Amino acid sequence: MTRTTRFDFSGLTRRMIVATLFICCGLASGVQAADDENDAPMVGYRQMLMSVVGGNMGAMADIMKYRLDLPGHVAVHAGQMAAMAPLIAPAFKENVETDATDAKQEIWQDWAKFESKIADFEKAARNLETAAKGGDPASVGPAMKALGKSCGDCHKLFRKPEEESFKN
Repeated sequence: MTRTTRFDFSGLTRRMIVATLFICCGLASGVQAADDENDAPMVGYRQMLMSVVGGNMGAMADIMKYRLDLPGHVAVHAGQMAAMAPLIAPAFKENVETDATDAKQEIWQDWAKFESKIADFEKAARNLETAAKGGDPASVGPAMKALGKSCGDCHKLFRKPEEESFKN
C-alpha cells in the first residue's frame, strides 16, 4: 500500500523556508570569514542577515534595471525581505564591542527609532510585494523606490558611511 503525504505550504510558510535557506547558505559561506576576523558570533550572524537582505534588493534592482522577464520574482524577493525584517532587531539587540562592524552606536542609543525604521522597511517590502503581485507594472517602480528609501533612511542613521567601514 502506497501512502502519499501532501504538504500544503501557505505563501508565508514558503517564504520563511526560502528565507531560512538563504540565511543558512549565507551563514555557511560566512563562517570562515567571521572566524578569520575573530568576530563575535552575533556580529557575524547579523552581517549575514543583512547580506541576504541586500542580495534580495540587488536581485530586484537587476530585474527592474534590465527588464528581466521573470514574472513573480520581484514579489518573492520583496516577500523574503519582509520576512527577514522581524529577525533584524533581535540580531542587533546585543551591543557587541568589536571594530569589525559597520553598526553605529546610535542603534543602541535610540533603540525605539531603530525598531521604527525596521517597521518602515517591513511595510515598504510588503507594499512592494503587493504591487508586484497586483499585475500593474506602473505601481512596482514607486514601491521599489519606497523600499530603497526605507533602507537608505536606516543606513544613514545606523550604519557607518562607506569611508568609515571596517572593511576598508
